[in-house]
Amino acid sequence: MNYSYENMLSECDEHKYFRGNSCPICNNKGKFLMSDKELSSLSRIMAGALRHFPEKLGLMMDGKGWVDISSLIDSIGSGRSGFNWLRIHHIKAVVDTDERGRYQIDGGMIRATYGHSINIKLDDLPIADIDKFYYPVTEEEADIILERGLYPVDRMKVHLSGSIEKAIEAGKVRTDEPQILIIDGKKAKSEGIKIFKAGKEVYITEGINPEYLSKLDDSKIKKLLKK
Repeated sequence: MNYSYENMLSECDEHKYFRGNSCPICNNKGKFLMSDKELSSLSRIMAGALRHFPEKLGLMMDGKGWVDISSLIDSIGSGRSGFNWLRIHHIKAVVDTDERGRYQIDGGMIRATYGHSINIKLDDLPIADIDKFYYPVTEEEADIILERGLYPVDRMKVHLSGSIEKAIEAGKVRTDEPQILIIDGKKAKSEGIKIFKAGKEVYITEGINPEYLSKLDDSKIKKLLKK
């Protein structure tokens, strides 16, 4: 069987889980856990179950998004073809090596920390430790949001980026030339707006009023887009 080594998931005896052909610390090949195809498929299943439709896998989710890891493993192993080998260390490996920090494990429980389309409370996440945030919009959306404020559309929370580069990356999913809004997080937080750190570069909030919003100069965006 041929594997793509770029995203292959393995375990190093000394340095734990990693993605790729060899451990980035000691360069050992480690123990194979799953192929890139299996990792991609499992990641999609986990995202769906923990963000959008836990009931489809027969999972019980509490008000803060937590589900039992053992139940998740049993549901995937019995309900999805080709995953009868799945064990808890495979789930932990996916979580530990996720470059976006999308999941959280606490004891025997697991949850997604952002991206939900179902209504859960994430107010126990850490408060954001930075004071400026960014949000990508299309040219048509920019003036409307600057006037009315920034509120959830297809997800239950507003998702903000911690850097201009990450905001552009997110925005290019929808448009080739995204415009970037700046959120004055320092002022917003001082006036009672709660912004939580939900991933390595993702922050969430219930909404941002227009007085905390401004638009990044187009010339700065164009310079970054050319890189």
